[in-house]
Amino acid sequence: MTIAQFPVPPVVKTVSVRATPGRVFDYFARDLARWWPLAQFHTDPDPVDCAIEAHVGGQVFERAADGRETAWGTVVAFEPPHRLAFSWVIGLSADQAQQIDVRFALEGSGTRFELTHSGWEKLGDALAAAALRERYDRGWATSSAVSLSMPIQQSEQRRFKPCQA
Repeated sequence: MTIAQFPVPPVVKTVSVRATPGRVFDYFARDLARWWPLAQFHTDPDPVDCAIEAHVGGQVFERAADGRETAWGTVVAFEPPHRLAFSWVIGLSADQAQQIDVRFALEGSGTRFELTHSGWEKLGDALAAAALRERYDRGWATSSAVSLSMPIQQSEQRRFKPCQA
């Protein structure tokens, strides 16, 4: 594998959440199908579910109506309630795998959630990497916007709110 020597900054999305790090971690890691906008962002023509297997080596995947599973990545760090990291291979070869690193930190009476998507230099082409990074920057923003409007648990009235920079 050749790693290009050009700078493409990571995508970083940060929000403050009015819930404990444990609840936010569980919502993100164990309840992906509740917040991921699967109708908009999917690989198969008829997706019905997506999930993260809750252990190092577990798969991040999408499931189609016929039961077929398509890997989106592999969990490389599972450290509840502080960190989750996984490779990201949607539309990429294994040697071009991106890295998603999500941190959950206590912030006041809530949680600071930070998602970092990196590894663009593995694509080997600065223009292609920058274009793909832009798409993911908008995509993670859309995913965040969807999750910001959803309660962490149905019984709670707490909602995600954007973090003020």
